[in-house]
Amino acid sequence: MNRFGKDSRWIIPLSRRRKRKKTENKVRYVVMNVYCPNGCSLMDNQNNINGYPGIRIKYKRPGMDGEFVISAIEGDFSKTILSGILEEGVKDELYCPHCNTIFKKLVNCDCSSDGDMVVLGLTKTLDYNNAITFCNVTGCTRGSFIKSGDVIRHVRLRAT
Repeated sequence: MNRFGKDSRWIIPLSRRRKRKKTENKVRYVVMNVYCPNGCSLMDNQNNINGYPGIRIKYKRPGMDGEFVISAIEGDFSKTILSGILEEGVKDELYCPHCNTIFKKLVNCDCSSDGDMVVLGLTKTLDYNNAITFCNVTGCTRGSFIKSGDVIRHVRLRAT
């Protein structure tokens, strides 16, 4: 087999090319600091998920309450349940595990009629332009956090 074509370009057989996965080029962000509306740190250094401290959250719904830790890595749905039982497709009210303050709601989620996108600040003082948001329905595809500014832009585009 010839290594070079008639135009002197190097020929690389397709079978020898390394195929890239779609996720290889995606940049994933890791949240290093996140706060409740009162400024309490939600980072949990005792419960690491995939090599990073997780985000500790308290939840309540009729007949059940508990705590869990979610991954601080964007797009990672991993979580550790510390107490209680989370149910797929069920909405929970989410709170700070330290001061018991309910998380603020940014917008309704498209996943169900009662799902909410809740907001956590990336600074001690809640700034909606410098925050992350995720759905409070267990198993929602928006359960992994995204920047709140992206959600606000999407809602504005959809409304017009």
